[in-house]
Amino acid sequence: MIFRSIEAGLNSNVGCKRKNNQDNALASRGVYVVCDGMGGGKDGERASAQVAACFSQLAEQPSRNRTSIEHALSQSQQQVLELGQELGGIAGTTITGVVLPTRVEDSVHEQAIDEYCYVINVGDSRTYHMRADAEGHWMAESLTRITRDHSERQNAIDTGEMLPDEANRCIPRNIITQCVGAPDGIQPDWYAARSTGRFIICSDGLHAQIDRELLADVAAAYGDPQVAADMLVQSALDAGGNDNVTVIVLDICGKSSDYSANDDWNVSKIDDHEDIGDLQESTLQTLRAVQ
Repeated sequence: MIFRSIEAGLNSNVGCKRKNNQDNALASRGVYVVCDGMGGGKDGERASAQVAACFSQLAEQPSRNRTSIEHALSQSQQQVLELGQELGGIAGTTITGVVLPTRVEDSVHEQAIDEYCYVINVGDSRTYHMRADAEGHWMAESLTRITRDHSERQNAIDTGEMLPDEANRCIPRNIITQCVGAPDGIQPDWYAARSTGRFIICSDGLHAQIDRELLADVAAAYGDPQVAADMLVQSALDAGGNDNVTVIVLDICGKSSDYSANDDWNVSKIDDHEDIGDLQESTLQTLRAVQ
C-alpha cells in the first residue's frame, strides 16, 4: 500500500442534437465508471442508470477484487437484460472505467491505496491514461488509450482486414459488438494498471467528436480534474455536440517528488481467471503505442 492524492472531476451533457441524456456515470469511493445507454427514448437512459446503481453498491464495499467486480457486472447484465425483455426488445449500455481495490473515503484526498487498479470495458466508451512530467505538469504526448472498442470498426483494424483510415471511412463507428444487456452475454476486457497518473474516462460523445490530438491537449492543459472534465465536454460541444458526452477525469498522484515514478507507469491485460495479485511485475507491459 502507498499513499496517494486522489481527486476526480465529472461532467455530463446532453449535447446539441439529442433530446435526453442516455449517459450515466459514477465517481465515488474508488469506483469511476461511465455508461453510455442505447436503445432510443428512455430505454438507454434506464439501462445506463441501472448499471451505475449496481456499481454504486460496489463502491460501498471496503475492498474489491475481480470476483466482486464480476458480480457487479453480472448483476448489471441481468438487470439490463430484464429491462429489454420488459420493453419487448433489447436494452443496452456500455461501461468503462477504473475500480480501485480499496474504498476511498470521499472526504479524504490523501489515502493509502493498492499499487494497481482495475480498468474494465464493455462496448465503445473509452479509458485513457496520461502521465505527468517531473514538475507535475500533464504531458499531452503521453496519452495512452487503455481500452479497445468492442466494435465492427475496431475488429476490422485488429484483424488486419482494413487499415484504420479505411475502416473509419467504410464502417460506421456505432456498430458495436458488445454491450451490457446483450442476449448473448458479455465478455468484459480486464486490465491491471499502475494506480498513478491521470485517467480520462469518456463516452463516445467525446472521442468520436474530437480528434485524439485535441483530446490530449485539452486534458493536459488543466491541473484541476474538474476543470479538465468541463473543458473536454465543452470541446465536444464546440465541435458540434452530436451525441451525449460524459467525462470523468481521475487524478491519482503522489507528492511532487514522486512524479518521476510515472515514467514506470504500465498496464497489462488480465486473462481469464487471473486477478491483480496473480501478476508479476515482469509480466506487465506498457501500452503507450496504443492509439
